[in-house]
Amino acid sequence: MSELNDQPTISVPTVREVQQMFAELLSHGDDITWDLLSANQGDILRKKINEFRGQKDSFNDIHSEKNEAFFDSIWYFNKFSNGHSLTSLFFVMIVDNVSDAKLAEESRSWYLYPVFRCRRCIANYILENNSGQNKSSVDCCMAYVNQYDTIEGWDNFVKNTRLRPGIMVTPNRGVYKLIDGKVELKTYTIQGRLRTKMLAQDRCISPEKLEEGSRPPNETIVEADYSGLFGNYAMKLAGKMSDRILYQLLVSHGGKGAADPVELSNSLILFTHSVNNFRLASLMTRDHHYRSLLNHRLKSDFGSISEQANRFEEKVDLIRGANEMSILQLDMLLKNKLGKLDNFALTPSSTFQGKIVEQDDIKSEFRDLAETIDNFGNIMAIIGDHLDPEIIKVILKLTQTFVETTRDELFQFLKYYISTETVLYRIILTILMMDPSNREPEKVKEQSSSILETVKAFFLSVNLNSPPELLKKCTKCIGYYHISKNVCTSKKEFKMVAKLSTWQHILDVHSSAK
Repeated sequence: MSELNDQPTISVPTVREVQQMFAELLSHGDDITWDLLSANQGDILRKKINEFRGQKDSFNDIHSEKNEAFFDSIWYFNKFSNGHSLTSLFFVMIVDNVSDAKLAEESRSWYLYPVFRCRRCIANYILENNSGQNKSSVDCCMAYVNQYDTIEGWDNFVKNTRLRPGIMVTPNRGVYKLIDGKVELKTYTIQGRLRTKMLAQDRCISPEKLEEGSRPPNETIVEADYSGLFGNYAMKLAGKMSDRILYQLLVSHGGKGAADPVELSNSLILFTHSVNNFRLASLMTRDHHYRSLLNHRLKSDFGSISEQANRFEEKVDLIRGANEMSILQLDMLLKNKLGKLDNFALTPSSTFQGKIVEQDDIKSEFRDLAETIDNFGNIMAIIGDHLDPEIIKVILKLTQTFVETTRDELFQFLKYYISTETVLYRIILTILMMDPSNREPEKVKEQSSSILETVKAFFLSVNLNSPPELLKKCTKCIGYYHISKNVCTSKKEFKMVAKLSTWQHILDVHSSAK
């Protein structure tokens, strides 16, 4: 691959510099991290895949089909996690202009491929000593999925991947780790099995693509459609949005080619595992501190999980649940469910914010809960537009009670951290499902136990762990596994589950809790 010739040229980072940036964003000490998607959250994964491979359009239906095949290959492994998906994104870099592996890390001519690491086995002491404790699954069997391959086992992946031939530079086993502040990398010479025809359709990121990402948005937008509460654009781009976010993280130091907040917000799903990134994107665009702000956000996410695990003196994988709550969806739900009920009506959120300041008890609860989450204020602003201050006070008290009395118990059972934001959101949904005559503050208080049990039942339904008696010892690693039956592993099956609305799920859980 030739060096860049177009003017103006960008400062192409070396392979090591690229991987260093990813490690700083995606690693968390010695811990292995995963992103959790529950059985009905597959669309979040689809958004990530589309960011890299391009959206469906009338000119490119073949890419849409490949995107769906990519999704199916990843979603297939949810059968090892009780129907839920556990993956982690990492990046493989191929260098084909040097023959010495030692020189590959310093090359500025490279091809970058996203790979999804999928959990298959997990190290588990339950069957060995009844301690009930897990440990990190870093040495367990994992599967690796890219645009060409689905391969179980790291050695098999290195040997049989169909990525282009050359020297592959990658984090060991797909797990980013920093040693004395520097990323740990492994190099492998791979033969590759891409044919010439396949290379012509190769969907990788290269320095040339980064240069395209440096162009202002108005040079790449082909078609835009405005909609949504915060100005949500559905765009078809000549390039891919992932090229632009990677340019901002790898090359730009602010200013030149700064991304539009809406476009950047969509692209952040590659790293944040969230559907609610507009506030973070606005900060990044305004302050031009892309990497530091994103780094802080990601470290905060996994930091809360790590602290929770340390409290129980357990060495476990760090599992980050997806933020399923959309501000726009919550606003619409409140409007649709509440209608013109006077006891739920309120003047704009600025008035609500003022009332919080006047009431010390609400102010204290708000401050204590909001310290641990980024999007808490977004929810408060929305419910402040719709709900009476007294019912908000009850909702905050219920949230605080759940966090203080139930979240630790759930962590020990589920082995993943539940954010205060998600608890608040689930409590709001549960109350909205109640009969309107029972939504007055005093009546909600009377039903506090039932509401908290309903929310607990929902979180218990997102259980990744199989019963110990069902676990089988893997013959290839130190871990154990169980293949769940009756889980969605195909496009058709997933669509059937996706048709179940959030509301129907809440109804089912609410009924089961009674």
